[in-house]
Amino acid sequence: MSNDTKKKSLFSSKKFRHGGFSMLMIVAVVIITVLLNVVVSTLDNIWGLSYDLSSNKLYTISAQSKKVVSAIDEDVHIYALMQTGSESTTVENLLENYRKLSPDHIDITVVDPVQNPTFANQFTSENLSTNSVIVTNGDGSRYRVIDQYDMYEFGYTSSYQPYVKSFIGEQKLTNAISFVTAEDVAYCYFLTGHQEASATDLTYLTDYIEGENLIVENIDVTSIDKIKQGDILVIAAPKNDLSEDERIAIKSYLENDGYLLYLTDVTCPELPVFESLLDLYGIKIDHTLVVEGDESQYYRSPTYIVPTVQNHSVTAGLTQNEQVAVLPYATSLTLPSVEHNDIEVKSLLTTSKKSFARVDLKSTNTDKEEGDLDGPLNVAVALRRIDADGNDAGEKIVVFGSAGFITSSSFYSISGNTDLLLGAIRWMNGETDTVTIVGKNLMNNSLRFNSTAEMYTMAAIAVIVLPALVLVAGLVVWLRRRHL
Repeated sequence: MSNDTKKKSLFSSKKFRHGGFSMLMIVAVVIITVLLNVVVSTLDNIWGLSYDLSSNKLYTISAQSKKVVSAIDEDVHIYALMQTGSESTTVENLLENYRKLSPDHIDITVVDPVQNPTFANQFTSENLSTNSVIVTNGDGSRYRVIDQYDMYEFGYTSSYQPYVKSFIGEQKLTNAISFVTAEDVAYCYFLTGHQEASATDLTYLTDYIEGENLIVENIDVTSIDKIKQGDILVIAAPKNDLSEDERIAIKSYLENDGYLLYLTDVTCPELPVFESLLDLYGIKIDHTLVVEGDESQYYRSPTYIVPTVQNHSVTAGLTQNEQVAVLPYATSLTLPSVEHNDIEVKSLLTTSKKSFARVDLKSTNTDKEEGDLDGPLNVAVALRRIDADGNDAGEKIVVFGSAGFITSSSFYSISGNTDLLLGAIRWMNGETDTVTIVGKNLMNNSLRFNSTAEMYTMAAIAVIVLPALVLVAGLVVWLRRRHL
């Protein structure tokens, strides 16, 4: 057979045709892939069109954030403190998404803290970590500093080892933008001078309160006249009583449409002057120790109660976010015995029928004694002055019979407790939208089995059955190609 005949036979053979077809398909796939990447990149860069394929939607901005950003009508400057070579992709993508939402009003400037180490000093005296963010309004008169570590929510293992649970950068950034662009900003003042828990003691908590667009500060009674309408006064577990002049000052504040958040518990002594302010509205602190008898309504100890949540705007966050609150060492509260047309008092949290309130705090008996108060008991109440139509018309007061749910480091990290306190603040601010921006879960989803047999079955499928099927399929294809 001649060489020309052999070449002709080679090019016309089935093996060559199939091999050539396969090669053409490979080249076509490569070309199409390159073109798709070019098209997608162009859509993203020019028109900002992209799609988040991450399982936890890490790079997707929520509807709440879009609503806030779309409403701004002034410039917002965002400074990203990013060291060259150590940039956080997560933070970069988050900031870029905000810029795309409002390119006319939001601009982003990257500042290398190594090359410009003093830049952040004009906003804070704290040492910020790399990839932190500073948000300011147009003239820089109002700003918020977000440390990179504040963008992550941490949990703890059974051995108290920390781990990253979720990314809450969107929540922090949206709150910061809302704060710097707000027309007027209210204050949340923590009363000092009576051994109360102050804002300085509760830095974890104040971060969340500031997230509600409030400025948090300490205040003593001599400065009470600086509190304006719409501000909130927090009195957290005082140990010493008010003077008469101090009582008059706070009473005057309340009567001028003041907002009061009062926290007490069994560890607080009787304070007649403080409590006389609550007595003006018929609320009484019983100075008891609440003991829960229903195992489903306490956490580890009968004195760490998991209360029943009543329907109210204060508790809406617990209900919508499917959270529970844990109140340690609570005292019971008595609601007003006489109703007034212009005062509305509602119970927020209650205990079960199996609970009781121990009156004799010196007793070491774990069982209910004669004279103890029977459940269900009130452990949190809300009061407001209303007009003839039932609308807000003045002061608002929320009283919690447990202060430790946010003042104790063992309890304030419980997310339901934070939701509860923020719910009280939102209610006082007149906010009806209690839906919060949910953090992006960063935990790896693991496959769980209901039994050992199920685990072994799935393992056999993954390790034996599936590889065997692939092997058989490969043999079939190989045998068929041998006869081409």
